[in-house]
Amino acid sequence: MSLGFLLPYGLLAHHGGGGSYDQSRPLYLRGRVIQARYGFPHGQLRIEVPAGLTVPSRLPGAESLRGHDSWNGPPVPEGAGQVRDLLLPPDITGTLGDLSGRPNVGDEVAAIVYRRCDAEGDEYAGELRVQMIYAAGGAHPYRGTLTRFVDRCLRTASPRPRTPGATPSPVATGADDPPVLLLGGGALVAAGLVAGLIRLRNRRAAR
Repeated sequence: MSLGFLLPYGLLAHHGGGGSYDQSRPLYLRGRVIQARYGFPHGQLRIEVPAGLTVPSRLPGAESLRGHDSWNGPPVPEGAGQVRDLLLPPDITGTLGDLSGRPNVGDEVAAIVYRRCDAEGDEYAGELRVQMIYAAGGAHPYRGTLTRFVDRCLRTASPRPRTPGATPSPVATGADDPPVLLLGGGALVAAGLVAGLIRLRNRRAAR
């Protein structure tokens, strides 16, 4: 009977299901792919960002991105001279994964991303979630709606161990609150399992 609650809880704990991403501060990255993974539901690209990274004056399709109306200015460079991991949402993972020329080691990609707000105990804090990736000769936007975006990360999390030299990120109010849609789905799954068990018990009793 507990299965109905375990399944949605697993969904909530996974990346965008339980955290918030700051849409007010878009970031831009470009670099050479040094590691590529296209596993479901999230692909991931690790890139080397050049030290002299600048943001192009034109970013095709950026104005149509979800959260664009909340941007406090154009995207700013992120990770210059460093290695960064890009998290691909499921729809972008599928789109790129189906391409014969999908980004692989040695290829160059560019992306507009939102950073995940910091939260106490959140192993995915600071994650860079791709909203637009320029790769394989095209622009590939995120078209999903489940990921929770906020106008900015509102409050500071309690201190916790960090990599030396890393800058703490703020946390969004309610960042750990599970999405109502997923909770509702979990309740429906649980109710269906309970009803099925009751029907099965009644059938056995009637024999």
